[in-house]
Amino acid sequence: MKKVQLAKEIYLKNLDIMKKVLDLISFKMDRRTKDFQYARSQIMDFFYNNLRKLFKSLEDDKIIQKCPKNHNLRQGYKDCDCGGSGYINYK
Repeated sequence: MKKVQLAKEIYLKNLDIMKKVLDLISFKMDRRTKDFQYARSQIMDFFYNNLRKLFKSLEDDKIIQKCPKNHNLRQGYKDCDCGGSGYINYK
C-alpha cells in the first residue's frame, strides 16, 4: 500500500478550493475583464505564496522534502508522487 503524500494532498485540496473561488467570482465578473484578471492574479498569488510558506515550514520540520523532479507549484498537477507540489514525504 502506498503512503499518502502529505504535500500532494494539501496542494490538490488548495487547487480545488482556488478553482472554486475563481468560479464563484466569475458568476459576477466576466472572465475577459481586467477586473477579473486582476482578482484572479491576486487570488492565485495568495494561494501559491501561502502554500510555499507552509511547505517551507514543513520542510524545515523535516516532514516533507523537495521532490527530485523539481516540479513547481504553478505548473499544475503532475503525474508524480508530489502531484506537482514540488515536495514529497521526508524519508
